Amino acid sequence: MDIVEKSTLTIKRTCTLLKLNPGRYYDWQRRFDANRMEGLKNHKSSPKSCPHTLLEEEKELIIEYALEHPDIRHRKLALKMQNNNIAFVSPSTVYRVLKANDLIPEKEYNKEPQKEADGKIKVSEPHQVWHTDITYIPVKDGHAYLISVLDDYSRFVVHSELSRTMTSDDMERVLSKALHKADLYEKPADERPALVSDNGTQLISNSFTEFLKEWDIQHRRIAVRHPESNGKIEVLHKTIKHENVYTKERYESFYEAERDIKSFLIKYNYDRLHQGINFVTPYEKYSGEAEQIIKKRKQRHKKAIERRKRINRKRQAKAA
Repeated sequence: MDIVEKSTLTIKRTCTLLKLNPGRYYDWQRRFDANRMEGLKNHKSSPKSCPHTLLEEEKELIIEYALEHPDIRHRKLALKMQNNNIAFVSPSTVYRVLKANDLIPEKEYNKEPQKEADGKIKVSEPHQVWHTDITYIPVKDGHAYLISVLDDYSRFVVHSELSRTMTSDDMERVLSKALHKADLYEKPADERPALVSDNGTQLISNSFTEFLKEWDIQHRRIAVRHPESNGKIEVLHKTIKHENVYTKERYESFYEAERDIKSFLIKYNYDRLHQGINFVTPYEKYSGEAEQIIKKRKQRHKKAIERRKRINRKRQAKAA
């Protein structure tokens, strides 16, 4: 067939010179084309021969990392592996590998969707909008209340403090420390954040209102019975409780709770990847590093895909 196809003469003339019946040549050609199409079909349907097929060493890395971090779900798992230069795969790929190896926790199937939080508030940088709220923390020797100030843009916890009381004085103290930590005390009024809160008695008191007025801080109080309007900080407090507080027995003392929550918040700000900000840490978003981190992550993922293609194609050619 090669001689006929490469000939500069017509097929009929070439077959005559080769003493070959043209009909037999066309029969050979039909069968060859049919076999080639069948081969292509099998190639496309076989994951082992696809250039995009995940390498075995990549699967092993995913499984090993998942076993070392059983509490991390597949989305964060994929991006933490990328950040740590372990494997550059998509969250969906990680999910498929984990599911195939029975490593998907049951709770992933039944996880309740979270409410959309603060959809009408648009921010473009840190310290434009802050959120504050109070949540109860159970301790053995009395009451404890966690008062937090969260930056809307970055989800960075500017300041959080465990208090034995939850008065307007406590709110003023916590917000004062947040302003100090963010170095906003001496900034002009237009560089200070607006504060979003609910309508708790501490937050609508005359003393707290005067405090905000003194520091030129606009107060945005959410509508009654619409807690989702302050959802970002409610999600923060829910995370602190479900990922840390409720995983232990009741705290034996106020000071034990204080130390433990402070330790968790350091991890939250500097280590925990946050879904709401494209799976970077709050500090990376807060400090302006997030955009470059996300860009590098995409570049590394692209390089990993190209490497996977090259290796799979070499293996395919060798097998052929």
